[in-house]
Amino acid sequence: MLNRRLHRTIVGGIIGIVFFSVAGAWLLINGISLFFAFVCLCLVVGLAILLVGRMERTNRQLENFFVTIRNNDFNIHFAGKKGEDSFLNGLYGEMNRIITRFENNHTELEERRLYYESIIRVLIHEIRNSITPVASLSADLLNYTDEYDRKGMIDGLQTIYSQVVQLNAFLNAYHRLTHLPEPVKDCVNVRTFLGKLERLLSSESGSQSIHYLSPEQMELTLDQHLITLGLINLIRNALQATANVRDPLIVVEAGKETDFSFIQVTDNGDGIPQNRLDDVFAPFYSTKKEGSGIGLPLTKRIMQLHGGKLLVHSEPGERTVFRMQFPQF
Repeated sequence: MLNRRLHRTIVGGIIGIVFFSVAGAWLLINGISLFFAFVCLCLVVGLAILLVGRMERTNRQLENFFVTIRNNDFNIHFAGKKGEDSFLNGLYGEMNRIITRFENNHTELEERRLYYESIIRVLIHEIRNSITPVASLSADLLNYTDEYDRKGMIDGLQTIYSQVVQLNAFLNAYHRLTHLPEPVKDCVNVRTFLGKLERLLSSESGSQSIHYLSPEQMELTLDQHLITLGLINLIRNALQATANVRDPLIVVEAGKETDFSFIQVTDNGDGIPQNRLDDVFAPFYSTKKEGSGIGLPLTKRIMQLHGGKLLVHSEPGERTVFRMQFPQF
């Protein structure tokens, strides 16, 4: 039995109960001493209470553990006692680790649920907005065919066609957002990786204002294709944000902190108001007239697939930072 101290307590308690029970019975039967017989009885009761309490504490902790898991209540913490059996302390530590993992998984599932609920709401809204005029106009063309000349019929069909094209583009964007492949990760030298990215974007308008910074020996484990896609989204957003700035400056910087590594894109554009920071990650939300609204949600999803985060900090009129934060392994 791994819990040696509890094992010794139980065996010792049982032996003590048997010994004092026999001793008390012998003293009582032979009439030697009623007082010592009573003492033996008290010791038997005390040992029994001690054994029950010793086993009950562990049982209560285990019961609380399973109730915590069942009720998704992750505030409880199981603390071992100094000098207590190492098995029990190890057990409580493992229980705390399991609860923490359950909490993280539960939080991630809740975030995913809210994320996909928002996508579904937008999806329904956009499809309804596209289908309603199509249904109305097509019904009009069918019911009043004789009242339309050739030009009117062609105009109506062109309107229907443009709505279908717009809806198809929207659905393609939705498919792209929700069907990202699982990352195929490699250990890459970040400076080399950013050098390839710099060459890839060298033909972009305003690329001369982009500066790439990275420690020479820094390495990250990532899917180069997906992270390149995410960084292109962030850099193009930065280029658009600084398009009307007199002296545009965009810095793509990699680095390491104690608990994570990061690649971040900083620009000196107009920035994002504080009340809009959460909106920028909402699917299909865009402040740009021609924006699709999937660039940032797509990049955020890429980081989630890497076990990381996409964070934003903005000081309107000063600077905006989008940070791709990777966990340390």
